Amino acid sequence: MTERRFACTACGQCCYGVLPLTLHEAIESAGIFPLAMSITVIKAGSRGYSSVGNIGVQIPTKQRKPLSLLVFPVSFIPPSLPCPQLTETNLCSVHENKPLRCRTMPFYPYKDDDHQSEMLVPRQGWLCKTDSDAPVVYRNRQILDRGDFNNERAELVRQAPALQRYINLLTQYDRKTYERIVGTGKASVPGRVLVGFISYVRFNKGLDMLDFAQKQHPILRQWAERTSVDTRFAEYHNFYKNELSVLTRYLD
Repeated sequence: MTERRFACTACGQCCYGVLPLTLHEAIESAGIFPLAMSITVIKAGSRGYSSVGNIGVQIPTKQRKPLSLLVFPVSFIPPSLPCPQLTETNLCSVHENKPLRCRTMPFYPYKDDDHQSEMLVPRQGWLCKTDSDAPVVYRNRQILDRGDFNNERAELVRQAPALQRYINLLTQYDRKTYERIVGTGKASVPGRVLVGFISYVRFNKGLDMLDFAQKQHPILRQWAERTSVDTRFAEYHNFYKNELSVLTRYLD
């Protein structure tokens, strides 16, 4: 019998950088987070992703088999900068209503249950407890308390059809992005393709583009200013600036 122990110490170290969100969370948080859409190719035969079928999406290619993708909104923040919801005391200011991704940590619902053990290894600098004083959370390749994990996975399954419709339209009308996605799939280690979350809003007639733009524009402007000096943030700064120029068209 194999067991793994884990306990959060509220050190706040996992509350930095990119935060995956659900579609609902992203739309509701347009006035809080600088949003992007993350697209990653899952190569055929990748270990630990056999159950991704009802969560991920696919795009056709010139080859026989389509490409499998993980597509989800993110709060797009540099890895050395904290979540805007993190307080000066390293505590979450919205703990009772925090995103599903934060609730499920350290487990990761995009991966199979029997590949969750690696998620229980704290990254450098994190102060999570994994010693004998911490509770057993994983036994015989199974998560013991599955409440938050199941809730997040259920939401990912629920939103998958909407993401499939989105990626169909995106790759149909934006061939440059399509080629970027296919190109990353050819790499030995697929990279991430980022596009503006506004593309998802644009392809959904049920969403209010003006309302989204009014909420998201000041957030992107704030982060563009915050990342304007340090060259380490160039990728993020350029993204914010580009998205600002797109959103401005809807506000003029």
